[in-house]
Formats: sequence, structure tokens, C-alpha cells
Amino acid sequence: MKEQEKIKLFGSRDFAGNFDMSLKFIKQNFFPIAKGIAYLIPLFLIGSYFIPNIFKLYYHLGGNVNNPNAANLVFEDFSPLGVFVGYILFGGAMLAIALYTISYMALYVKSEDGVVNSSDVWKKVTGAILPILGASILFGILVLIGSVLCYIPGIMVAVYLGFYIYVYINEDLGIIDSFKRSYELVQNNFWITLGFSIVFSFLIGMVAMVFTAPFYVGMIASMLQVEFFANDIVFIIFVFIAIIGYTFLYPAFYMAMGVMYYSHRNKLENLDLNTEIDNIGSYNNGQNPPY
Repeated sequence: MKEQEKIKLFGSRDFAGNFDMSLKFIKQNFFPIAKGIAYLIPLFLIGSYFIPNIFKLYYHLGGNVNNPNAANLVFEDFSPLGVFVGYILFGGAMLAIALYTISYMALYVKSEDGVVNSSDVWKKVTGAILPILGASILFGILVLIGSVLCYIPGIMVAVYLGFYIYVYINEDLGIIDSFKRSYELVQNNFWITLGFSIVFSFLIGMVAMVFTAPFYVGMIASMLQVEFFANDIVFIIFVFIAIIGYTFLYPAFYMAMGVMYYSHRNKLENLDLNTEIDNIGSYNNGQNPPY
């Protein structure tokens, strides 16, 4: 079996260099990461069960357009508890996926051959999930406040502080220091970071449409009074397909932004140069570089 070549994530790269590196890293590591997060699939299935049947709501609306009590019919099947439970499960699972991907990359960088043990990644995830949960809530509040002020400040907060999980996992800093460090990394790289995140969000969103399209077809069909789609089982299946499709694409965004994070760090710390100097003796002895 051919041994995989470890990709050097630390390095000074421009936009195109980071883009190419991201695609290369995603191609090499997508399936190992997908295999690791597959344990979360039951959470999404349970969450899909608790989400209120939107197809049924649209079915009621479509069949009672001229009925002044249509709104009451719509909300008869609406369960606030179901929404709460469903989205708590989805949110927790998505946070775990983000943490898993970033932790995987941190262990990948430290590995000798680019091979990462899934159990080691999960140990790192479980040790960080509570602090990161608190940090994510704080991050969300800051972005929300910025968005309310004029939306642009919200974007700036999201970009400048968006690397806080990478910093926390890779540099062993506290939450507040992780936010400060993220700002430092992006300070002279705001536009390239923003543009990079937009490009990969767009690409992933386009691919995700393959999985979300059936869901939107179901909504339209329900509105047009196709009773088959208003069935609870059909709704759960369509939601599950959409969520799972997006879930397994979600790590690609974090891998791409991780490549950007290591590039920004290298610009500040010259870590690739330090690695080269430390290993000159090894190279002279005929050994391959550790990256």
C-alpha cells in the first residue's frame, strides 16, 4: 500500500496557493475525517425526528389560503420543544464536527507521516468542547451585536475573531487570548481571509444543493397539495438527507480555513523556516523531511 505524503501546512502562500493547498488537503483527508464524524449520524437522525414537519405546515397553508384561521391550523402541529431539542442536537453535532476537523488538522501537523488516529482526535475534542461551547456563544453574541449595528461590523467581528477555535486547539491559549490571537493573525490579512471564506462557502453551498434540492422540492409540492410529501416519515427522510449531505461537506470549509490559519501563522512566526533549519542535519543524512 502506498504511504501517503504528508502535506506541509505551514508556509507563506498567496490566495491561489492557499486555494490549491486546501483542495489538496481536502482530497487527501476528506474520507478519514468523514469516517471519524460518522459516529454523529444518530444525533442528526434523532434531531430530524424532533424538527416540526414543515411539509405538513406548507400543506395546511396551501389548502387554506382563503381561510382566516389557516394560521391556527398551521401551528397546531408546531412544537416549540421539538424545535429546541432538534436544533440543540444539530448545533451540538455541528460544533463537534468543527472541533473534530480542527483537532484532526492540529494532530496532522504534529504527526510524522500525516496519519491521525481517530480516537486521539476525539480525546482532543472532548477535552475542548465545553470551553469552545462557551467561546462559541460569546462569538455568536459579538457577531449578532455587530450585525445589528449595521451588518458590516458583524462581518468584521466574524472574520477577525473567526480563528479562535484553531488558536485554542493549536496554541493552547485561553479563550480570551484565542480571540486576541485570531485578531492578530487576521490584522493584515482581512480581505484575503474574507474572500477565501466567501469562495469556499459558495463552493460548498453549490455542492450542498444536490442534497438540499429534494427538501425544497418537498416544500413546493406540499404547498401544491401533494399529500404524499406531508407525511411525517417522508419529511424526516428528506430532512435527514439534507442535513447529512451538508454535514459531510461541512468539514471541507474548516479544512480550507485551517490551511489559511497555518499560512497566517507562518507569516508571523516563520515556522516553515524554523522547521527547515531544525532538520538540515536530518536531510543531509538522507532522511526525508517530517512534513
